[in-house]
Parts: sequence; C-alpha cells; structure tokens
Amino acid sequence: MDLSPAAVPVPQKVTPITHTTRRAIATSSLTLGVWGCLVFWWYPFGILIASAATGMALISIALGWRAGKEGQHLAWLGLFFGGSGVGMAVASYRFMQFVFDGIVPQLPFLL
Repeated sequence: MDLSPAAVPVPQKVTPITHTTRRAIATSSLTLGVWGCLVFWWYPFGILIASAATGMALISIALGWRAGKEGQHLAWLGLFFGGSGVGMAVASYRFMQFVFDGIVPQLPFLL
C-alpha cells in the first residue's frame, strides 16, 4: 500500500468556525437560561438549570467566547435569562414559604 502525498489528508486550519466547543458553551448557556425561565417553579430543578446557565454565561463572557454565525454574544442573553430564572425561582420559593408556612422573609431574603 503506497501512500502518495495526494492521499494524505491535510489537517484543517483552526478557525473560529471550527471551535464549536467554545461556541457551544455560550449557546448552551442561552438554551439552559431559557429552559430555567420556563421551569422556574420546579424548585430544585429550575434553580439548578438557571444557575448552571448563569455560570456558563459568566465563563463564556469572561473568556470572550462568542457564538452564532456573525459572532453574536449569546452568552449575554444566557446571563439575562439565567439570572431571571434564578430570581423568579427564589421569589416564588419565598412567596410559597410566606403563603403556606407563614414564614415572613427577613431583609436578606436570599439566605
């Protein structure tokens, strides 16, 4: 078996388009953030998904990873939706504590 130079595959150049793993972190932060906003009332699951989206968005923003065809910052949207999901989950949890248990939230109501 003879391997001529034409038969050897040429390695692809590393471009922003080929770095799909880095772009996937920004994209997945957006999708997890939207999903966290949709299911925020499922207390342990919704806040976990929204927190993961917020963390992944912060990592993606800090490292400057972009996503999308034109290089949009989808991580900023993931941060918005993830933060909104966390906020809605905490607010609904505290509201349910007040309504069903009679526990009045104190000033540091996130603790």
